[in-house]
Amino acid sequence: MARTRNDKTYNASYDRLIDTGLALFRRNGFEATGIGEILTETGLPKGSFYHYFASKEAYGLAVAEEYHQSQMAFANGILSDQTKAELDRLKQFFRAAHTVFESLEFSEGCLMCNLSNELGTQNDNFQSALSRFWRELSAEIEVCLTDKVRDELGLAHLSPQEGADALLNGWSGALTRMKAERSEAPLKLFMKTMIKDFTLS
Repeated sequence: MARTRNDKTYNASYDRLIDTGLALFRRNGFEATGIGEILTETGLPKGSFYHYFASKEAYGLAVAEEYHQSQMAFANGILSDQTKAELDRLKQFFRAAHTVFESLEFSEGCLMCNLSNELGTQNDNFQSALSRFWRELSAEIEVCLTDKVRDELGLAHLSPQEGADALLNGWSGALTRMKAERSEAPLKLFMKTMIKDFTLS
């Protein structure tokens, strides 16, 4: 008789694999992280990996999707708050993101940035997923880029979509340099120049 799967145990192990991947990929990158290391970190038995994922690529895409969905929930919770003015929402979003990276001592960076730099030109499946992630996050920011806000930020010559992409491009560049230097200085400069927010100075 086939053994019945314990869904509670299965789901707990799956979640542990995803959480471990988030930590290891942010710290070491996708290619440098081996399946053996992942299993050691999770405490799962050797050979169990393929009970959950067909390949390391499938695992990496699942980890990236989980990270993206958490980022979208984070962004939407702030940027869709109708009780606050649009520019205040933007400032709060980037300040809150700064706090997250500060808790990581500015050393691990953004998983989307890291994977885009590492795999964006090497793996078509990752490229397609990452492109979608960036578009969806940009769309969250775009909601706040009214004519008034774009004028205040010096982006009046851009459409709301272009303005959102410009802000996201600047932020992702700042995150990449932040990780390289292990310094918050690039994030502070982004806030001062792009968002006109001097509170982190």
